[in-house]
Amino acid sequence: MQNLKKYNIALDIGTNSVGWAVVESGQQKIIKKGGKPLWGVRLFDTASTAKDRRLKRSTRRRYDRRRQRIKLLQDEFANEINKVDSEFYKKLQDSFISQNDKNNTKTELTDFDKFNIFSNNIRKKINNISEEKKYPTIYHLRNDLVNSKDKKDIRLVYLAIHHIIKYRGNFLYENSNFNVNNINLKEKIEETFNHYIEECMTGEFNVTIDYEKIADILLKDSKNEIKDLLKEELLIFDSYNKGFSSEFVKMIVGNKFKVEKLIPGSNEEKSMSISFNGNDFDEENEKLMELLGQNIEILEEFKELYDTLFLKRLFKGSESNNISSLMINIYDEHKKDLKMLKKLFKSNKKIYNELFKNENCKYEEYIHNKITQEDFCKIILNSYEKLGINEESIDFYNKNLKSKIENNSLLPRISEPSNGKYPFQLNRDELIKIIDNQKLYYDFLGEKINDKYKLVKLLEFKIPYYVGPLVSSDKSCFAWMERNDNKKITPYNFDEVVNKELTAEKFIKRMISHCTYFINEPALPSNSLLYNKFKVLNELKQIKVNDRKMTLEQQQNAIKDLFEKTSGTITEKKFINYLKQTKEWDMYSEINIKGYSADKKFANNMQSYVDFFGKNGIFDNTNYNEENAEEIIEWITIFNDKEILESKVRNTYPDLTDNQVTKILRKKYSGWGELSKKLLTLPYYKDKETEVYKSIIDLMFETKENFMQILNNDEYKFQNMIKENNKIKNTKKLNYKDTVSELATSPAVKRGIFQSLKIIEEIVDYMGYEPESVSIEMSRGDDKKERKPDRKKYLTELYKKSKDSIENYNKLNKQLGEKEIDSQKLFLYFIQEGKCMYCGKSLNVEDMISYEIDHIIPRTLIKDDSIDNKVLVHKECNQNKAASFVLPPYYRSEYNKKWWTRLKNIGLMSNKKYNNLVREKYSEDDINGFINRQLVETRQIIKHVANIIENYYDTKVIYLKANLSHNYRERYELYKFRELNDYHHAHDAYLAAVLGEYKEKYMKYNITYDLVRTLNNKIKEKGQTEKLKYGFIINSLDSNVSSVIDGLNKNKINKETGEIIFSPDAFNKTIENNLYRNDILISYKTEYNTGEFYNQTIYGKGKGNIRLKDNLPTEIYGGYSGVNVSYFMLVEYKEKRKIIGIPVFLTKDATKIDEFIVSQINYKDYKILKNKVPLNTELLFNNQRVLISGYSIAHKGNELRNFVELKIRKENYIKWKFTLNRLLNNKNDAINDLEYKEDLIEILKFLLTLQDKYPLVDGDLSKIKDYFNKNIDLLELERLENFTKQVLLIFNSSKKTASLSNYKLKNEMGRLADKKLTQGTIIYKSITGIREKKYEF
Repeated sequence: MQNLKKYNIALDIGTNSVGWAVVESGQQKIIKKGGKPLWGVRLFDTASTAKDRRLKRSTRRRYDRRRQRIKLLQDEFANEINKVDSEFYKKLQDSFISQNDKNNTKTELTDFDKFNIFSNNIRKKINNISEEKKYPTIYHLRNDLVNSKDKKDIRLVYLAIHHIIKYRGNFLYENSNFNVNNINLKEKIEETFNHYIEECMTGEFNVTIDYEKIADILLKDSKNEIKDLLKEELLIFDSYNKGFSSEFVKMIVGNKFKVEKLIPGSNEEKSMSISFNGNDFDEENEKLMELLGQNIEILEEFKELYDTLFLKRLFKGSESNNISSLMINIYDEHKKDLKMLKKLFKSNKKIYNELFKNENCKYEEYIHNKITQEDFCKIILNSYEKLGINEESIDFYNKNLKSKIENNSLLPRISEPSNGKYPFQLNRDELIKIIDNQKLYYDFLGEKINDKYKLVKLLEFKIPYYVGPLVSSDKSCFAWMERNDNKKITPYNFDEVVNKELTAEKFIKRMISHCTYFINEPALPSNSLLYNKFKVLNELKQIKVNDRKMTLEQQQNAIKDLFEKTSGTITEKKFINYLKQTKEWDMYSEINIKGYSADKKFANNMQSYVDFFGKNGIFDNTNYNEENAEEIIEWITIFNDKEILESKVRNTYPDLTDNQVTKILRKKYSGWGELSKKLLTLPYYKDKETEVYKSIIDLMFETKENFMQILNNDEYKFQNMIKENNKIKNTKKLNYKDTVSELATSPAVKRGIFQSLKIIEEIVDYMGYEPESVSIEMSRGDDKKERKPDRKKYLTELYKKSKDSIENYNKLNKQLGEKEIDSQKLFLYFIQEGKCMYCGKSLNVEDMISYEIDHIIPRTLIKDDSIDNKVLVHKECNQNKAASFVLPPYYRSEYNKKWWTRLKNIGLMSNKKYNNLVREKYSEDDINGFINRQLVETRQIIKHVANIIENYYDTKVIYLKANLSHNYRERYELYKFRELNDYHHAHDAYLAAVLGEYKEKYMKYNITYDLVRTLNNKIKEKGQTEKLKYGFIINSLDSNVSSVIDGLNKNKINKETGEIIFSPDAFNKTIENNLYRNDILISYKTEYNTGEFYNQTIYGKGKGNIRLKDNLPTEIYGGYSGVNVSYFMLVEYKEKRKIIGIPVFLTKDATKIDEFIVSQINYKDYKILKNKVPLNTELLFNNQRVLISGYSIAHKGNELRNFVELKIRKENYIKWKFTLNRLLNNKNDAINDLEYKEDLIEILKFLLTLQDKYPLVDGDLSKIKDYFNKNIDLLELERLENFTKQVLLIFNSSKKTASLSNYKLKNEMGRLADKKLTQGTIIYKSITGIREKKYEF
């Protein structure tokens, strides 16, 4: 064992790849074993969230349940219908069969059927006399049944009730006696706006809004009139939230609106447009939550307002709430409009036919909801403008059509997406009237269960969202339902059979997120008293009142006297009013607050505490305590079902009055936090003075430190507490469920972590012993984006507040009004009063390009890119300051200090920036702190990964900040080119290993101010000032300057022999050589597809390759574009061999798989050589390595992906690196145009010599080569650049292909489709690719 080489494993963990390297300790060399260098890349498809699968599953479940309702309805009607027509249901089932379909025979129809049920014609001929159909639409039938007590044919009764049950409406209104006329639109508008003003408006809002007037405007007939009047009425809001009035108007009339403009505080990195007139809100709900966070509740209220208005407008002027009569009116109006339109366009046969007569005419598209009403109105308007205009047609248009077209109300449809906005109560009321009228003739209709019509129970029955699939959990991984007994579940016995309370609890506990730190502990509810108190306290610690942080006593008093007594958001106005009532602040005429987590308000409050313990709170006059409140808050969060919630509350808290229970039922607490109760309250730190153990929440009350400071303070050792609580039972067998499933991160990050753990497992097994250390670098792709404030709004408010104190206010304020603050330079210009921060001389707002942004604390020490560390200065001033840690004394003049103090006092400068500007020197502790922050990774997810590794292996884990490798590459011009190949992942892992070792073994300087300054001066002497930005750590590796500090590092020279054990020059040279190597192992994660059966797009008749059903030919009914493959089979037949893709929908039926294989090879007797070959299996085919990624049934061929990595020799990398940096990394100043073009031509010539290594695309490369040779001198630089990028895609292993149609070639060049795999070699690789097996066929 003594002769074994010590080694380190390094990992570069991403969301679709893991780079890995095995490096010999102290040597920076890649270890070689079994003839293979041990470094490589593991590639895999990014793990998606369950969203898409869940949505499809939910939709499928919804349709299944609808079909079950219809089946139950048919069972109820069966006896009576069979008396009249025993084949009636079969006729309905056959109704979709086309007349052109000769293979599927339809049941013969009677004259009654043809005219009353199955014909689309609304007129019939009787004795040569044309007679209009009695029921042109289903709503005419429903209306007749509602209003007539005459006996109706049972088939017609069934059709009407079938339609009601099938399209029953939404369940948004809980009141069983719902009536549109009882909706108070004015109250709804006022309630919505009050919540919006409280949550989203900053500053004081003392404007009186006339909500009655707004309600009247919204009910007007003309959309244009609504838009104009409403915008005028809401303009006042634009002063607080620019653009609000325009977006609100768009939203309320059903047009698309920009969510982030309607609701301030959204994630400005993203933009989203939706319309409430359709399904956007439901389909994009997860994206909207990501965009808005807690403000999703405001959008939900706007949606409720829109739906309320929809109903009020719909039934405006109507005497009843009868849907059928309303639809008949719409039908009549449509009919009248259609007659007018046809009359208008009849004179122009071409336009008339395009609109009304041709196959797939615009009218047909419109009535089948393929185009919107607004778009159809535009089409009509365009067509009208093409008509030969005459006075008669103008008069006719203006009189009959103009207003409707302008308001997009022409040709209203009875079938609209908005029909889903009807409350089910409206359909239920019609159902009851039909039953009341027809039960006189059909007894079964009057059957009741618990005093309610059986069919009404069928209509009202809705499986609660928390029940899920109606199967037990042992039959489906998606099921969790708990039963009271094993009877078959029906709408009539559901409450007896299903244990709703236990089911709801199990459902929510499945959905509870886990604590970010204690990975096996459930998170607290978002509205937990403890969690709210924690969040408020954490926010108070960053608040500054007149530039002074609040004391502990002031923080606690604010919680007790303000937050625990104030409902809703704590705005700046509320906070200042509170402060002025306290003895510490009552003498201040002006109070300036900084540090909010939201814009001019606290992001957190203690609403739930106020609800229970505030004035007239739920627990008023009771002995119940916070623990009881916490339990009820958890129940409210878990149980949306008010019936279950009420049962639990009444049983557990019998002393609560009806009024108190009602208050509880009205609360809408939802969501879960990120931390657990155990994390916040577990006593762990032993106070040295009192010897009392204290928790995180205890220390937050007793110290000035915030949560993150306490968590990472070595004195408290809470990181040790986290490691102890996250101990994994070491089975020495990696298990996804026990290791990473509960980590508080995305599925994509979890997949990368688990793949990394599997890689370590295989390397340790292959090496035969454990590594000395494991270095981890992890991408930051999973980080949350922080909310960015509106800079112009911020400056405008600040200027307005401080206009008497700002120098040159009038000039600057005018400039501010004219400018969009779209750059940091402009923002700095205005917070510096338009002057250079160093010399104080004026700057020209129109000449920003002449000035520079400087980092006050240079990036030599710390990479701080915040506004607090940036100033706008003249170029000369920046050069004078250079990379000094502190400003030269002549910039720290008394005059400047007075100016900076004034800026600080009026809020244009932070305390932090002021202190950095006036600082005279840095202590050694400061310097050490700066350096340490460049090295230490603080993300909790990395610490969790380290904890898992340390639980499995006796090794040290080193984690590096992700930007350290990046900075090294940039500093030493070893650029990364992601689009060339996948080798950079292994290179990054190798860098993590060697930089990690440097950090741990050789970075042992006693770092002082003088030491950092010495190194920086040496760099400046060399004329390399621009390299100072890479910081002390990276620059300390520069062999040209590190000699000035070598002598201070005892670990780099052997004390006894004087031998150099670490040389920056040798270190860098070794790294450079390795980063140009191409001998890297590559493997791809194989998978079996168990998801959706087909590509979801359904094409019309004559299109699509896959039948919708076995008996429906695509030429008549259309079909799917293609199937999704689950896996592949290698079969042998007639001395031939072939790989065939097996569709997902066949995998559970061996007989159908057999039939499918026979259909693909046209031969019955075959032999399976390899069963279940997974997707992305590697294959050597025609001398090129590929991945098998798909299969085409129509073409009986496979879809492949190139898996030969592009290899470039070191000398070419070095020669072309600046060109590649410009081409692939957008570094436009890396090389001049002339040299750039020459290199691009040379690179293309090189690529086109590789045909022998990529034989499967030889034909495409030949065509490209031919084009290139003919046009090499004609291509402009920009086109040559794009041409090169596209050609490079052919050599990539991604799914992308070259799009070259702009170069007289074709798109999808390089695609390997429809390949008949009749010979080749299947390559089975281990996770690292170190081990592989081959099967030749």
